[in-house]
Amino acid sequence: MTDRRTLHTAHALCPHCLRQLKADIYADSDGKVWMTRTCPEHGETVTYVWPDAKHYEWLRSMRVVPTAPKCRDYPIDDECPKSCGLCKRHLRRGTLVEIEVTRRCNAKCPVCFMSADFPSDGITFDEIEGLIATLAEKVGPETGLQITGGEPTVRSDLPEIVMCARRHGFTGIEINTNGIVIGRSKKYLQELVDAGITGIYLSFDGIDEEPYEAICGKAAMLADKMACIENCREVGIQVVLCMTIVKGVNDDRVGEVIDFAWENSDVVIGVALQPAFTSGRFEPSEYAPYTAGDTIYALEEQTGGRIKVADIMPLGCSHPLCDTGTFLMPDENGSYIPATRGLSSEEYMQYYDPTSPQGSVLPDILYKKGVNLYRGISVIIMNYMDAMTTTTERMAECSMTVAMKDGRVIPFCSYQMTNSAGERIYEMWGTGPTA
Repeated sequence: MTDRRTLHTAHALCPHCLRQLKADIYADSDGKVWMTRTCPEHGETVTYVWPDAKHYEWLRSMRVVPTAPKCRDYPIDDECPKSCGLCKRHLRRGTLVEIEVTRRCNAKCPVCFMSADFPSDGITFDEIEGLIATLAEKVGPETGLQITGGEPTVRSDLPEIVMCARRHGFTGIEINTNGIVIGRSKKYLQELVDAGITGIYLSFDGIDEEPYEAICGKAAMLADKMACIENCREVGIQVVLCMTIVKGVNDDRVGEVIDFAWENSDVVIGVALQPAFTSGRFEPSEYAPYTAGDTIYALEEQTGGRIKVADIMPLGCSHPLCDTGTFLMPDENGSYIPATRGLSSEEYMQYYDPTSPQGSVLPDILYKKGVNLYRGISVIIMNYMDAMTTTTERMAECSMTVAMKDGRVIPFCSYQMTNSAGERIYEMWGTGPTA
């Protein structure tokens, strides 16, 4: 690659030893964005970052001044991201905190960053209750709470966990699920609703069986997911479809998932698009990321121009390269149109509300602009980081956090971080540090 144009510098990681290194982020002669850094022990690593330099620079220009976390008193005893707690280096408050209530799962999906093969939950109800109490104090019950795993519905006491979170003041409580149990038992779903959940975050990788055969190894999962959506419709609980995008498997199916969500927008309120990232063993020389930027550009093609690149805006609740999206509204033909179309950068900055929850940032801006939002769905594109793509500048602005057993709250991408040998920085619940 010749004709480099440096865009900015940052601090990245060596994928082998996770040492923090100064990185040069640059555009090549084709306008693509790359990041390079050199480890004194392991040499140079070059990572593809974004498909278009102009778009990348525009997103970076849309960074809003962050609101600091309520609590960031963890002592700094190592370089980022090896000393999370949160510490004073963290700049932005969390809008969502995850609690892993089990390491068990009723599926074994090879691309999942969770662990499916554990003999026990790894945490007791009493430990969860104590953790929820700590979270209410450290992050505040106004923060969205996502109960995840593993597969949280394998716990028989999940309704009691939800009620515990309610007692401690949490009002936005979401269950992150594969949909198997909920799809097979509307009665169980009703128990969760009665306990106080406000939404279901459903893994949903396509509208036919092929992606599930490749990603999950279980074609039958699709029927359970469709049944889960129908049960949610019948009991009146909202659903967000979470699509893990794997290059060469379902990266050409994003448009049809958005169409499906629109057709079911009486119950589906959003789509979260998550390009798969590396957690576990990987070979840096063979690393081929599919970024959020690639997803944004694919949207225009796959939706026939109904969603354009310029319609995708940063969400403002985290670094602009981490979370972007739009809000779809009905058009005169019964299809959808992005309500962000024509929203200027100046209007965005004028109406942005730092207290807005992640999925409500753009609707809140549009409402202030006078847009009628009586019906629609949010589309969010989440750009998770791994050892190849992390910059500590982005890590410091993470708004999606994970609750640790000892009461610490750390960025999601820190928690999932592994080096190229699959060794973790942070202990998985119920295991040793590198199991």
